[in-house]
Amino acid sequence: YSVSANMKRFLSLIIIAFFASQTAFAQSLPETPTARFTIEELNNYAIRLLREDRNEEAYQIAKQAYERSQQRELRRRASRAANLIGIAAFRLGRISEAIDYYKQAFNVIADDREDPEVNKAQIVSLNRATMLLRLSGRYEDAMWCFNHALRLVRKQNDRAGESLILSRLSAVYSFTGDTERAAEYSAEALKIAKFLGDRALEENALLSLVHANEQKGNFQAALQFGLQEAALIRAYPLSPGNPGGGFTALQIVRLTTLYRVATIYAALEQYQEAASFFERALKYAEAMHAREDLILGDYAWTQLQHGDAEKALDSVTRALTNLQKSGGSKHLESRFLATKAAAERTLGHNDEAVQSYRQAVAAVEEARLLSVPTEISRAGIIASRHNVFTDAINFLLEQNQTGEALGIAEACHARTFLDILAESGEADKEDLTPAQKSELDRFLAKIAGIQRELWKPEITAEAEKIFSTQLTRAEQEFEALRLKIRRANTRYASVKYPQPLRPETIAKEIIPPDAALIEFVLGEKKSVAFVMAQGKLTSHLLPSAKEIDRLIAQYNQLFSGKVYSLTAMQAIAKQKALGQQIYKTLLQSIEPQIASAKKLIIVPDGALSYLPFETLVDDQKTPAYLIERFAISYAPSASALATIHVRNQNDNPPILGLIAFGDPVYAEASLNVPPATERGSELRQLPYTRAEVNEIAALFPPAQRKIFLGTDANEKVVKTEALQQYKYLHFAAHGNVDELHPARSGIVLSHLSDPNEDGTLQMFEVMQLKLNADLVTLSACRTGLGKLLHGEGIIGLTRAFLYAGANSVVVSLWNVNDVAT
Repeated sequence: YSVSANMKRFLSLIIIAFFASQTAFAQSLPETPTARFTIEELNNYAIRLLREDRNEEAYQIAKQAYERSQQRELRRRASRAANLIGIAAFRLGRISEAIDYYKQAFNVIADDREDPEVNKAQIVSLNRATMLLRLSGRYEDAMWCFNHALRLVRKQNDRAGESLILSRLSAVYSFTGDTERAAEYSAEALKIAKFLGDRALEENALLSLVHANEQKGNFQAALQFGLQEAALIRAYPLSPGNPGGGFTALQIVRLTTLYRVATIYAALEQYQEAASFFERALKYAEAMHAREDLILGDYAWTQLQHGDAEKALDSVTRALTNLQKSGGSKHLESRFLATKAAAERTLGHNDEAVQSYRQAVAAVEEARLLSVPTEISRAGIIASRHNVFTDAINFLLEQNQTGEALGIAEACHARTFLDILAESGEADKEDLTPAQKSELDRFLAKIAGIQRELWKPEITAEAEKIFSTQLTRAEQEFEALRLKIRRANTRYASVKYPQPLRPETIAKEIIPPDAALIEFVLGEKKSVAFVMAQGKLTSHLLPSAKEIDRLIAQYNQLFSGKVYSLTAMQAIAKQKALGQQIYKTLLQSIEPQIASAKKLIIVPDGALSYLPFETLVDDQKTPAYLIERFAISYAPSASALATIHVRNQNDNPPILGLIAFGDPVYAEASLNVPPATERGSELRQLPYTRAEVNEIAALFPPAQRKIFLGTDANEKVVKTEALQQYKYLHFAAHGNVDELHPARSGIVLSHLSDPNEDGTLQMFEVMQLKLNADLVTLSACRTGLGKLLHGEGIIGLTRAFLYAGANSVVVSLWNVNDVAT
């Protein structure tokens, strides 16, 4: 609002007078409450006790106010009392109880949501709850509260509140590994803060950007934002002391900034600078009487790298004691336990180190289950703690505990894949209410409409920027809706998540007699390959992830360029030479274990997900190429392979042969889709896909096949056909892969004038299909690519089809010419 200077002064005086009167009223109350106290007087008395740090007494008084409010159905006073109970419980270290009361403070006034004053009270309650939920690592609950609060502040057009909540949402996504979403939220928060000219909000948003970039591994960018924030601290000094007890939000931001800069310097291996910022952060925390466990736990790692294992062990032990006493985050606990194990290992305390590593792995598992229940976030928990698993595996191998080491590799690989595979069998679309279906369809149509605008070839740069922002916001709201629906679906509570298999079970039940399983784990210092063949388990040490990544990058570069008849022989010679080098690096040491096998099942890790093992060369054998010696397939993990096998045994077998889609019609000759394919990088017609589909269809009797060509090969047909009746599902079309936002990846089908479809069958839409296919073939460009996360693998179209019910999927890693395909 535009308000005159005099009016601003007048309003300020009213606000000051109000708070002064509240304070004066609280101070005028007698030393002890009497039975004649009203509910409001009890609440005010509790406030005074909290100011005096008499927390147990405040808790009891607020409880009286809450119970009396409920008896008389005074919801707003009950909400205020519940907030006060939450504050007292938090100060008393009872975090779970505090969270429950903050939620009750929100819930008891939920029916009054149209009242702006009630909305403000709800936002306060939700913000308090989310802060504690984040501290305790209960990210799914935190996300639910944040999404509620975000809707409320946007409803009130509270831009400052929106910026603050977006910054905090960014932190949740950073902690859970969804770094792209975290960066989107923090950038939006910073934009609002700068527009408002609010320095405190700007510091908050900058801090969330620091965290997002640090989690993405963009350490230089994170450091730049962190030092920018540190400069604000110097420019606007804020005394950490607070005579009234407690500390302000801005003080927390500044303390966290010092800590974040310290961790970034540690990640950059600049340990002296890291130690300096850790010490500054510890002093600031001490002056604020704030918790030091987070700072101490990460400082321990820097001390360990400095060569002081004794100090590191002392620091991390103190941090763990404080963290566990306060019911802190399992996400942080796993990190500190891994540091403790490394310190114990350095000091020669091997038995203690083994125990600490086991506890660290168990803590990651708990953190994963408490995370935001999206594929990226749950997978991100594992990816961000990949070193916990690799360090534990390497140490166990040193102790000759190969079986347990493989068990940890299975706990690391594709855990989120197993979760969602289990959930996909429980929560079908039929569980949705008509209102939920309608809301989901509305959002899908909205996203489709935005994407159609983005894909128009004549789109201007300015319009593209606007529609990209709209798409991001729509996807954020769509995800919030899905989380809300998921939370309301009680069937998720009864889902039984598959557990990683033990080595003896893998040997007995998963590996056929003529097959060998090779499971890779890439580590910072060294990597390992586990080989299971003919009931025997062996392990083989390999070079570091960095060295393997370098070789894979060179190899993939060979396949990415165009090859002409004059350069073909030269290109093949280069491919053979490098293929031979990679073979020697990865497989030569395990050749005796796989020599008698006819099939190889490969569980890749990291950059190995981009490697076509079929093309590797052993020049000592004839034939030389691996594809000539073995039938090669890939699995997210041995446990995932078993789960898919069991699921398909329980299903009714399909009764028909082939359903295929090819030669889609692209109404606009050149859509603005990222060029991804030799099959027409501008999405032109693909005449040979028609021939491809027809020739494959000829392998099946007419009654056993159904094909859709041209305009019939469209999204609506795919979604409405009874796909579960077919054993084989084949797509011959363009592919669109978005490695930053894998949910946007899809099979590009006929572009028709349908307001509810955008012409691309995307990941989320694939996951809603009902399949029972032995084989799905995605005969399109780069369909095997997506977002790569350590441990989890590639998140993309392959997994979406497996979730939908496919037994196996054929995909491509490269661009391949239409005629050649």
